[in-house]
Amino acid sequence: MNVGRNTAVGKELISIIERVESVMAAKQTMSDDIAAILAEAKFRGFVPKAIRHVIKVRAMKPHDRQESEAIIATYMHAIGEESEAPLFRHVNQMAVDIASRDQVAEAMKRFVPSNGSIIIEAGGKGVKLTRDGDGEVTSRDLATPWPDASGARPAAAPAPKRGSGSKSTEVPETDDAGAEALGREAFKANEPVIRNPFPFGDSRRGRWDAGWRAESGTDGMGPDNGDD
Repeated sequence: MNVGRNTAVGKELISIIERVESVMAAKQTMSDDIAAILAEAKFRGFVPKAIRHVIKVRAMKPHDRQESEAIIATYMHAIGEESEAPLFRHVNQMAVDIASRDQVAEAMKRFVPSNGSIIIEAGGKGVKLTRDGDGEVTSRDLATPWPDASGARPAAAPAPKRGSGSKSTEVPETDDAGAEALGREAFKANEPVIRNPFPFGDSRRGRWDAGWRAESGTDGMGPDNGDD
């Protein structure tokens, strides 16, 4: 291959190199802009390191976030940094009757490992909780929570079918109430809060965020207006 600078191949090569250099320059500009914003935040009394952590957490899928928090809490308790086991603390915060098998199963969902399952006994019956590759947790009643005499275990609950359509970056055509409903559906679909499809300044962005937070049971992820 002749790659002399006056050849067609040489011109194509320099074009590719210049395009890469252009993207690298844009990336450096973005890094500088982020550094400037964090410097301003520090001047205003905020902690840049904490802001970076919050941004990282917001980018996580809800189920991944719950699993990470549960594992950290378990490890902290194991080394004596937490006085109460995370499961007991979580159940106590629910303020419900521990005898309610549905509530117990719900409390245990956050402790189901990725692509794994756990079996619990609640209300006198066995319940198998299974988390699929998408992070969705399904529950199934069992005749007994333990293997039978042959050692066979109950079959895993089938993973729920999900839509295979491609994700679109287009802004949905809907009103404020519709935006909030979309936010709720996004959480159920295990979408991170940063996947808000509405642009900054759009009142529906805040409503989508409010719907996501309401479905997740959290508060304080952002104001219920057009600005995150």
